[in-house]
Amino acid sequence: MRRRRAKKKLAVPLNGNGRALIFDFDGTIADTLSSVIRIVNEHAAEYRIAPLTHADVEKLRGMTNRDIVRMYKIPYSQIPSLVRRWQRELHRRIEDVRVIPGVKDLVLSLKRAGLHLGILTSNSRENVRSFLRARGLDVFDFIHSESNLFGKKRALGHIMKERGLKRRDVLYIGDEVRDVEACRKARVPVIAVSWGFHRRELLKKFDPDFLVDKPAEIAEIVLS
Repeated sequence: MRRRRAKKKLAVPLNGNGRALIFDFDGTIADTLSSVIRIVNEHAAEYRIAPLTHADVEKLRGMTNRDIVRMYKIPYSQIPSLVRRWQRELHRRIEDVRVIPGVKDLVLSLKRAGLHLGILTSNSRENVRSFLRARGLDVFDFIHSESNLFGKKRALGHIMKERGLKRRDVLYIGDEVRDVEACRKARVPVIAVSWGFHRRELLKKFDPDFLVDKPAEIAEIVLS
């Protein structure tokens, strides 16, 4: 676990007094990467790309989302429809998706501590709710879904406005560079996790407030 200098730590300790811990879903709570790879490979011919190998996936994990979009020459106008299609495909496989090891215990312990818990995702609410109910994790106070792949800064603003939260009341947890970038623009502190899509080395370059390797480290940061 890496912490930044003291002056950049959380301005206000998180507790149950109206403050919110907001999680990303894919890659942070749910291990959806293997399902997404299968979906992409099943439609590889249609997308006019070669099926992804393990080496390909590891290369992509070291690239930002924008670099991936440019490499595959995906028009930004087509991204929303691709995301919706991926969501439909994933819904049919949601029973095969597992919880990231240690995350269930983390979430339940944070809930017992009185924290308000939320999810901000580009996945669909239906997929997220189905997953949470089936895994005994239906304890989140809200699920906010926006399909814009690069729109999390705006989404964070919507959440804070709707729930009467100030920036100092919010801590975000995500696994991708775009999560860190969105939080930096929204001036919201962020914990980056190394077990999701983007590799630790790439996340570190974007200087999150905290960078952790195990779910238990999040509890140490939040509850200490």
